[in-house]
Amino acid sequence: MAEVKKPKAKSTAKSMQKAGDLVEMAAIPTADTVEAVTEATPVPHSATATAPIEAGTFFSSARKQGDALRQAMSEAAAASAKGALEVNDKIIDAMITQRHAALDLWRSAIKPSPLPEAFNAQSQAARQVFEAASSQWKDIAETTALWFTKSLEPLQSALHRSGR
Repeated sequence: MAEVKKPKAKSTAKSMQKAGDLVEMAAIPTADTVEAVTEATPVPHSATATAPIEAGTFFSSARKQGDALRQAMSEAAAASAKGALEVNDKIIDAMITQRHAALDLWRSAIKPSPLPEAFNAQSQAARQVFEAASSQWKDIAETTALWFTKSLEPLQSALHRSGR
């Protein structure tokens, strides 16, 4: 069978001189710790009392900034939803108007009439369709730009306020 090796206890000359038995050997590290604690200088009370106040004001400030950013995000989301609905309505109106104009154009092209009048009717209808479409898409582009501007205003104002 294999022999189990016993760990050897580390001993120093100083500890062997102080300690005569095992109880005294166990008390040596404790005594050294107690001496180190009694030799340490205590921290003044005023230094420890200011730390919680500063931390409290820091967390209060962080909470206020967090609340302001949450409020700004909520306002930005509401403005974005409103802008998206407005742009969506304008796109639907433009599609309906363009569909009606395209049908009117086809009706004018199908209607039996002399050739010069047909060309005039078709060119006028095409011009009206183009003008209506261009003005509607310009309005949609302006509304989209306004939508993004209004959506970002709450965030910009919140970040500007917190940066002060």
